[in-house]
Amino acid sequence: MLFPIENVGQIGIIRDTPAYELPPNAFSNGNNVRFLDNGVRKMAGYSEVFATCPFVPFKILPARYGSSYYWLAFGLNAIAAHNGSTWTDITRQATGTLNGAINDTVTTVTLSDASSFPTSGYIMIDSEKMSYSGKSSNDLTGVTRGWSSTTAAAHDNGAVVTPIGATSTTDNAYSATADENWRTTVIGNLIVATNGLNTPQMWPLSSGVPSLSEPMRELDNWPATTTYCKSIVSFRSFLVGLNWTIGGVEYPSLVKWSNEATAYSAPSSWDETRADLSCGEYELTESPGKIIDALPLGDTLQIYKDDMIVIQTWIGSPFIFAFKTLSPNIGLLAKNCVAEFDKGHFFIGNSDCYWNNGQTVTALLPNKMRRQMFDSINGDNYKKCFATADYNRTEMIAAYPEGDSTYCNKAIVWNWSNNTFTMRDLPALTDIQMGVSQITSGSTWNQNTQIWNVSSSIWGAENYGNVLNNLVFCSAGDTKLYRDNYGNTEDGTAMTSYIERTGLTLGDPSSVKHVRAVWPKIDVTGDNTINVYVGTQLSPEDAIKWQGPTPFNPNTMSKVSCRNSGKYFGVKFESTTDVDWKLHGFEFELVNAGRRGSRAYG
Repeated sequence: MLFPIENVGQIGIIRDTPAYELPPNAFSNGNNVRFLDNGVRKMAGYSEVFATCPFVPFKILPARYGSSYYWLAFGLNAIAAHNGSTWTDITRQATGTLNGAINDTVTTVTLSDASSFPTSGYIMIDSEKMSYSGKSSNDLTGVTRGWSSTTAAAHDNGAVVTPIGATSTTDNAYSATADENWRTTVIGNLIVATNGLNTPQMWPLSSGVPSLSEPMRELDNWPATTTYCKSIVSFRSFLVGLNWTIGGVEYPSLVKWSNEATAYSAPSSWDETRADLSCGEYELTESPGKIIDALPLGDTLQIYKDDMIVIQTWIGSPFIFAFKTLSPNIGLLAKNCVAEFDKGHFFIGNSDCYWNNGQTVTALLPNKMRRQMFDSINGDNYKKCFATADYNRTEMIAAYPEGDSTYCNKAIVWNWSNNTFTMRDLPALTDIQMGVSQITSGSTWNQNTQIWNVSSSIWGAENYGNVLNNLVFCSAGDTKLYRDNYGNTEDGTAMTSYIERTGLTLGDPSSVKHVRAVWPKIDVTGDNTINVYVGTQLSPEDAIKWQGPTPFNPNTMSKVSCRNSGKYFGVKFESTTDVDWKLHGFEFELVNAGRRGSRAYG
């Protein structure tokens, strides 16, 4: 008789429930596969994209301005931008300080040290932009005030002088750490980034677009150079800073928001004492925990502490924002561990992964993947976890460092459309973002030596893929960035993908069955094979005995013959080569052999 297993893409992988308690079409283990169109498909591979980054990237960000498309890479000490062909260093430049106050008409500016400043260029003092045409000793001469429509103003002795525009002094290295990493946001087309240890940075705009010749600089109108925030996020027309350090004193529960910003510009003020502005602050003291991060959801800002979730809502003058508790005991694991999708937020919490729809918070992993993930996270490096949405495949990626790994080498993947879970390997990543990432180094017709039927690739597929948003990985193991969903290998190295089910009773769990064959319903690209294993147990407490691997080619074979006897059975489909495959179902060919004792005692 044949015992069919169908609808194999319906339930996914469940690791935390004993295999013999699972429905027949659930899987007990697997890796580097996804559940798609009611089947199980091998995950595609990834390949290096762009040129090698000039430093190890810890955060990346895609940015489109008209016909120009950039990828920004944030390292611990530097920032660079890729324009589609080359990387350009856009790290903030070393600054100077005024040696003496200046009035609103002065044409010469004296610095404490002007040796690293160019002989001419552009500077900013406080929020005023100026140009200068010469340099003599520590004096910048020929100063033109009110450049770029900024009103000339007086400035105090010791004020910071920042080179801007096409000027260049020396890179002023950042002090980011791998644990804190960067947090980026965009307000009115203006990119803003913070690392919690330096003044937040912005990439200046001119007529609404940035320039590779103008580096990052301190966020305009920021309160002070000794003031930092762990996270920053754009909400409505405000910037909201979270978890502050002011003058060396930490305020981990403090929320501060700016005045409303206009398009292409930083907010004009953060001064909460001015009644004529919309700036303000509020401390979330309902719990002792620290604010970790925040993300907009509809008309609200969801603020995630490490022990609770608070909703920030705009109410207008005079209070501007109101705050209320959403969850009093569920918090966020680390910065960048929350991602948005069409049903709300997905986030990695301190003991589970959750779905926040703005009104309720639902745990997703119990009895499925909770122990699998949280029992294997490297506790010394939990702050390096992150979450990313793959909108093309309706998948959330919860990346974490497994075992003794320092960086994220494993991910739980949740498909929010069919509510299935799977797992995948990662190459020691620090971040994943989605954007256009064109690969132009593909094979030519003359380079391809395989016949049409043997090649594992889909002809012409990458021409279209190059104009779509794809996931881009940045790796801490090297200075490479990778594009996901490209080819069937891990940047040229063969990947192992498998799906496995054990604990199948194939009917009556008390009777012994003889399995003579497994009939896979599977598609494999080209004239290629996958490995099939068949396993047996007499008792769920017994170790499973595997027969195989048996190479299976669906072009020339219809079944995998075997001679297996037991009460519980398993099957495993595996690939270890450059191949793509999709499993639609399988059948066991079996004969009942009667009842025998089912447990071993001793």
